[in-house]
Amino acid sequence: MLCQGYLWSWCENQVAAAIKLVPLGQTDGQKILISVAGVIPEAVQNGLKLDDEEIGMLAPAVGIASALHETQYSRLFRS
Repeated sequence: MLCQGYLWSWCENQVAAAIKLVPLGQTDGQKILISVAGVIPEAVQNGLKLDDEEIGMLAPAVGIASALHETQYSRLFRS
């Protein structure tokens, strides 16, 4: 299912970022992904059952971090 692939990709990207940011090795990162793999199908099914009104997000720290990124001297990840 497309939603499961998207969620797996998002989790994989988060783990890759965590490996670079915190003292987390490749093996520990793989263990996290293995533990998440079994939860993804259920999470997708629960998410697809929600009505639009039930979905929401409040993340003020994301806005603050984005604003701080504008004046950041160097980038953490190079493309």
